[in-house]
Amino acid sequence: MSTVAKVVPELGQPPEATPVVVRRYGYFAATGSEFCITDPKTPRPWVNIIANPRLGLAVSQTGSGFTWIDNAQLAAVTRWQQDLVRDCYGKFIYVRDAETGVLWSLSPAPVWPAYDEFTCRHGLGYTTFQTTLAGIAARWTLFAHAEEPVELWQVELVNLSDRPRRLELCAFLEWVCGVAPATRREFHRLFLETRYDLSRGAVFATSHMWEVPSQRWGHWNTSFPYVCALACTEPVRSALGDKLAFLGRYGELNRPAALFQDRWRAAFGRHEDAVAALRCVIELRPSQRHQLGYLLAASESQAAVERILDQLGNVEAISAALQEIRSVWRSRLAAHRVQTPEPSLNYLVNDWCRYQAISGRLWGRCGYYQQSGAYGFRDQLQDSQVWLTIEPRRCREQINLHAAHQFADGSVYHWWHPLTEQGHVTAVSDDLLWLPFVIANYVKETGSLDLLKDTAPFIDEPTPQPLTEHVRRAFERVFRRVSPRGLPCIGAGDWNDGLSAVGLAGRGESVWLGHFLVGLLADWAEIYRRLGIEELDGSQRWKDLAEEFDRRRAALIQAINEHAWDGHWYIRATLDDGSKLGSRESRVARIFLNAQTWAVLNDVAPPERARQCMAAVREHLLSEAGVALLAPAFDHPVREIGYITRYPPGVRENGGVYTHAATWAIAAACKLRDPELAGRLLEAINPATKDPERYWAEPYVLPGNVDGPDSPHHGRGGWTWYTGSAQWLHRVVTEWVLGVRPEWDGLRIDPCLPPGWTRAGMIRPWRGCSYRIQIERAAADQVRTWPAGTTAEVLLDGVKLPDNLVPPPPRAGESCELRVWCR
Repeated sequence: MSTVAKVVPELGQPPEATPVVVRRYGYFAATGSEFCITDPKTPRPWVNIIANPRLGLAVSQTGSGFTWIDNAQLAAVTRWQQDLVRDCYGKFIYVRDAETGVLWSLSPAPVWPAYDEFTCRHGLGYTTFQTTLAGIAARWTLFAHAEEPVELWQVELVNLSDRPRRLELCAFLEWVCGVAPATRREFHRLFLETRYDLSRGAVFATSHMWEVPSQRWGHWNTSFPYVCALACTEPVRSALGDKLAFLGRYGELNRPAALFQDRWRAAFGRHEDAVAALRCVIELRPSQRHQLGYLLAASESQAAVERILDQLGNVEAISAALQEIRSVWRSRLAAHRVQTPEPSLNYLVNDWCRYQAISGRLWGRCGYYQQSGAYGFRDQLQDSQVWLTIEPRRCREQINLHAAHQFADGSVYHWWHPLTEQGHVTAVSDDLLWLPFVIANYVKETGSLDLLKDTAPFIDEPTPQPLTEHVRRAFERVFRRVSPRGLPCIGAGDWNDGLSAVGLAGRGESVWLGHFLVGLLADWAEIYRRLGIEELDGSQRWKDLAEEFDRRRAALIQAINEHAWDGHWYIRATLDDGSKLGSRESRVARIFLNAQTWAVLNDVAPPERARQCMAAVREHLLSEAGVALLAPAFDHPVREIGYITRYPPGVRENGGVYTHAATWAIAAACKLRDPELAGRLLEAINPATKDPERYWAEPYVLPGNVDGPDSPHHGRGGWTWYTGSAQWLHRVVTEWVLGVRPEWDGLRIDPCLPPGWTRAGMIRPWRGCSYRIQIERAAADQVRTWPAGTTAEVLLDGVKLPDNLVPPPPRAGESCELRVWCR
């Protein structure tokens, strides 16, 4: 996998024993929960997305970034520019030596000083800049409070010189208080209002116009629904609210004119270019240490913001909040841990993937590359599976939230925006089916059918209905949209949104959607059987549905294998005119990944075809950068297929390595018991093992895509953070590579360790109990004693398990030991 020695410590061994993976631009700290950047000029911005359920911030290794509340697009608090090359705009702290006039910043941007020492430490829930310059050591930590809608900054200064120092510190940001990116900046700034509160050392801001229209009052006729404030724990010497006054005429952020002026004019109100600048003076004796803090708060009223400032506006409260946020993340991720021979994979699976899914996808819904703010119906439903093993209640809440964004005819919003509830209605064909998919996985994990009694309204039918009714209507809508050959219609795309025109006339077919539906029909036939056994709401109705779904599943498998097999692999779709997409007869886009992997995962392909599918994946789609979504890439736009053809060849869905789908390929390889392929696929998408000069993207989180072989930048990562692949990599590694996955009647133990792995381990909660699992590769003479077809031998607290299935625990609260020997 990498050059790091594959030594697997026992679970529970002190984290300091884990090897550190060093990169050119930085390294993982010993525990893996921090990535430390030592050269700020990384190939692309390497960022942290920090969020609580309401407020969040993006911050890069240069200090660039922005803050939002409730919706990263519709309710941006501060201004930022999405600039991958300069990465130069955000919220900054300036330092000026009052004696020498030397100016620097506590992050590289915007001054870009020549630090004597520099480290940016991205951690779970915080980012810290540690710098030394001109005899002053500084530590600036930014984080979001665990619960309150406030961003907190902890600043520590130490005088390393042998003389007293008088330092002028100035915090600066530019207000947005509205929709971002703001394409009409000079128009929107006319509505901003700022006010300085001398008693609190705080600049307050809001806007009298919000870009979001009101159904009652029309466009440009409603106010931003929040009040925002920037405050300092130190006495403020001077404050400023006008950008021109701060920068000076044609001034630049790297040398603002105001920082070289003793007196600032009071520039606040409704007629200025709204910013916030707070200057204070810190005097330090030699070796003296001083701590101060800043608060950037946003809430629905002035009183609510004032309460936050009064409650947290001191260095003790900020320090306590920082300790709390570190403890919260440690505790949140502690119950489910893995230990493999690959240290960087442990760091990703244990911490960064789940942190990325929770902070970036579920709460922030934002990344440097995509300032979204919206909920994708399929997207955040899949992401919510990250909660299943640690806080299943939160997954259940996400399920109910999405059910309430379904229409009475079974269709759903493709995405919708919180705050406005405005959504996008499309003819995309798969969105609605992710609701029954995640519900089924919730039931497998928890063993409880109680979720199905939860009720939610439809968008256009306010009477709450049980989730079983929401699921029924989703299936019925899909059943109504089937081709004469028995394959589901693709509409305006399925999981691959780029296939946006394949079936707009209602005749195009989706083979992948057929594979997906086969698995859902099996899951829900089982759920209906269990509902029938429990005799809920009439057992015969549930039994009839189970039999119907069994029949539909068998017919669909037959139709797919009759009409979609292309000799060596499955085609991806048919267009409205009946032509094939993903056929060996095609000049471009001859083979698609998902049409092969899901045929394996959902048992559509007979054994020989399943092997052929994955052989084709290995031959045509696999490179050292990962497994491409399709090949060869489209080389010119094709209107009848969709916008996927308009990407450059090898980029994103058009022949790029789409990490989301690449994780499913790992699962398919494991299911076919191909550890060599599984290992290659896993290594190929591990960002921590990449050459940063080629890869460019962050080594500690997953990208949405990596350029494929048809791109001149093959192997370059793109669109990090805002990708559903983070949750999926965690799930695939734990459930397929390490092989510990929930089934209807127990916890299946079926590892598929890559070559070279001799041991692995896991601590996993399941239905109220904690399982400590040690996996070892069996010796050849041990394997020879196993019955034919046996893949593993499992002992539960010393007792051998039949079929390698751990039965549901009889009572919660127990701790169990599992010893596993695998081929």
